This record gives sequence, structure tokens and C-alpha cells, in this order.
Amino acid sequence: MDFSIRNYSAVPLTLSIEPYCDQHEIPPGGEAIATLEDGKPHSIDFHPGNWVSLWDEGVKEAKVEIHSTYVSLTPKTAVDRP
Repeated sequence: MDFSIRNYSAVPLTLSIEPYCDQHEIPPGGEAIATLEDGKPHSIDFHPGNWVSLWDEGVKEAKVEIHSTYVSLTPKTAVDRP
């Protein structure tokens, strides 16, 4: 499953992937596309201080792509993207 997190603010947004403790910085005007395993529980929480936590209970680690501008989500998988 792919989903997008866009940063509309003027400062970087930190994305924390749990339980792996991976952190990614989404630049102002940028976007992260996270790919999670289908059918597994997950949740997203927005926190004060400009950070977002994504809890992923999939067996495979979540894949995250960071883009400096907004991109469109299509039915393609992360592997199919340029």
C-alpha cells in the first residue's frame, strides 16, 4: 500500500517509522511516499514540533521515497517509479 505525506509548512517535517526507528526529513514543499505491506496493521500520528510517526506492523520494512516537490500517486508500485 502506498500513501503520501505532504509537507505544506515552511520548515522541514520529520517522519519517524516505527518500530524500526527510521527517520526521514521531508523538506518544505516536499512529499514522502511510504510503501507498506498490504493487509498489516498500521497507524499514523501527527505530533507537536513538526514530526509524524508511522507505526507499521508489516513483516517487511516500510520503504520511503522523499521528493523535494509534490508528486502524484499512481497505481504503480514503488519498484515501477523512476
